[in-house]
Amino acid sequence: MKITQTFRKLITAGAALTAMVGLGVTGASADMLSDLAKDAAANEHPVVWYESSKEDQIEKVIAKFNERYPDVKVQHLRVAGGNKMTGRIIQEVQGQGYTGDLVTTGAAQAWEMNDRSLLQSADWQALGVPKKLTPVDFTVAIAASVYVIIINTDRVKPEDEPKGWDDINDPKWKGRMGSWVRAGAHTQMGKVWGVEKAQAELEEYVKLQPMLFKSTFPLAQQVGAGEVDIAIGFFHTAQPPMDAGAPVKRIALDPAPMHTIYTSMTKGARNTPGAKLFLSWLATPEGAAAYEGATNRGSHLMEGTKTYDLVKNAQISEWPAEETDKYQEAFKVFNKILGSAGAAR
Repeated sequence: MKITQTFRKLITAGAALTAMVGLGVTGASADMLSDLAKDAAANEHPVVWYESSKEDQIEKVIAKFNERYPDVKVQHLRVAGGNKMTGRIIQEVQGQGYTGDLVTTGAAQAWEMNDRSLLQSADWQALGVPKKLTPVDFTVAIAASVYVIIINTDRVKPEDEPKGWDDINDPKWKGRMGSWVRAGAHTQMGKVWGVEKAQAELEEYVKLQPMLFKSTFPLAQQVGAGEVDIAIGFFHTAQPPMDAGAPVKRIALDPAPMHTIYTSMTKGARNTPGAKLFLSWLATPEGAAAYEGATNRGSHLMEGTKTYDLVKNAQISEWPAEETDKYQEAFKVFNKILGSAGAAR
């Protein structure tokens, strides 16, 4: 029996409503999201998402989204290196009039793109996104890269393990320490400590002659391999060697420096309903769990994630987005100081 077009619309509407209920969204927000789901499915273009994770990781996120919204297509394009994102968006808008629908970046890039009128605002709270995730109307905080101490448990005895910042600059770690080549951790600590103290701590840290790595992924891998005994790295990049059975342990920091990760909708989006729907879903507990489960980067603002549990009792140290200029000013100075430790691997 042939199903009529009207009946198909009723089925789609009913599925969308069921999805809203499953996410705990009711009332006006549920109606708006249901309408977005229908409009997104009818759009000939997929939701194109620029993001830095590996394709196989994001495929898992999209698959989870499609369990709720099977008719909304999402296409992931990997853009590694947040600093490249703004330039790419500008070039594509100038050259073809459109670009990716959604872009995931750090605060500096999101705010710069908005200043260049490249981003599209939305009433995210009306779509059910908690206020704490959307400090402004042009972006939504979906995750964070949190700094931790990473140690090799075969090479560091339990009684010698650092407990926090007070133990980082101990001379016993000289020649045994590893670090990302970018001085992000100490720069973020400047917000709580003050720039002067953070710089003094970094100068002492450099005396340990830390081995510098261009990426925090090989940094964590080399801790697991025993080339580096201890490092300041990211919570999420330590997970792969741990999953592989390497002798790696993470120790939380307090204060906890971090970089909040934002996702924004561009003015060049060709499937705006789908972009709104997908980003609203990422800001739900289900979406946050799917993203963290796939990338190991979770939301420190979303209860139920590992990242939230990691820092829930810690003082967060991060320059707010509106003070990005102050962060960048300190970052340039701190990078030169850290770079004096030697060439990056």
